[in-house]
Amino acid sequence: MRYIAHALITILAVLWTAAAAASDPRSEDPVVTCRIEGQDREISISITGTLATYRYGSALRKPELTLISPLADLDYRRKNGPGDTIDEIVTFTNGDTAYRMAAGFRNGAAPDPTALQPFATLTVTRAGKTLTALNCRPDSIRRVHDRFLARMRDIGRERSSDGESFPNYEIQYPAPANRSPPCKEDFNVDTCWSRGVEAARGGDLPGALGHYDMSCEAGFNDFGCYEAGKLYLQNRQLRDYAKAQERFTRVCDGNDPGRGPYACKYLGWMHLTATGVSRDLDKAWSRLALACFLHNDADMIDPEGCHFFAKTVAAVRAAAPSRYARADFLAYVALSQACTDDARTVCDEARALYRAGAGQHAPWIKSCDAAVRANRTFSSCEEMARFRGDYETAMATRRNLKAMFLAALNNLS
Repeated sequence: MRYIAHALITILAVLWTAAAAASDPRSEDPVVTCRIEGQDREISISITGTLATYRYGSALRKPELTLISPLADLDYRRKNGPGDTIDEIVTFTNGDTAYRMAAGFRNGAAPDPTALQPFATLTVTRAGKTLTALNCRPDSIRRVHDRFLARMRDIGRERSSDGESFPNYEIQYPAPANRSPPCKEDFNVDTCWSRGVEAARGGDLPGALGHYDMSCEAGFNDFGCYEAGKLYLQNRQLRDYAKAQERFTRVCDGNDPGRGPYACKYLGWMHLTATGVSRDLDKAWSRLALACFLHNDADMIDPEGCHFFAKTVAAVRAAAPSRYARADFLAYVALSQACTDDARTVCDEARALYRAGAGQHAPWIKSCDAAVRANRTFSSCEEMARFRGDYETAMATRRNLKAMFLAALNNLS
């Protein structure tokens, strides 16, 4: 680490744009700047060529502290933030004193927990002991995400300081969808979807939605439809239940084995909970059965869909008890299916349901044991809700449970 006693006055009235890093190695490109809450001090981190610079102090005077580090030696780490965002953490050192700057996004608080809230924090430690922890004022944060990553990849660095390999995705800063070129196929995705992911990574959810909608309409795949559906459903500022339903329906009715079950889950949940649509238990049942068992021949599932299917079974039974006397059996098969995906919370529901039924000597327990003996799929009904240690065993179990599910549907009274 090399240090300098003084530096040019930091010019913070910079036009911040989501543009690629300048090609001139002598230019100073900002990465993050912000003002400390309750103070007139600011922090800035920038890159010039192969060097990273940290500055702290007043915007109107010389920085009180300036530290410079080669990018090759800089302590740089990455963490997953909410949604598709990535938090970035850099640490500059001065002897035994470390200045750790973290910046990214957090989930919003009331009244809008769906919003992405920018954050930036500075933690100063000496010999491992925290001296101070400062928060930046959220409205003052200006950040170009992935600029560190791009420059480090340019110099040949391949890993973060904690040993994680750098991602190899293309780094771009897309213009708004209405100023972007048409979608083109790009291997197994398309360019509009990629632009949406990049916008979402930087916290620009309205911008991401515009590109996802373009991708959906282009029709090369279902990726954009699925991501648009989630934003229309989950984000309060972008919410449009009708569009969410339309986007998810495309994906649920499509042939994407990865996203299809999840889209079916969202549709079923909407009808189960009357979220944006009228409550319709028949539609909830059919969509959630797809999510948990039936969407595709690859036997890809959404384990949370199994949880909501069990909830739907209970709701249907409450409306017509005599029609679904074996509802607990069917719900248990669905919840057990989640065990094949290592969904422990849902799998715990299966075990709790079994224990309750066994403790009450419920008839469905006997029916379940009889079914597994007849089909020779499991040693007992209880065994259905156990985790499988390897992929092949889990998939074989998933197929067996699917067969039991179909048989149980046929035997409902």
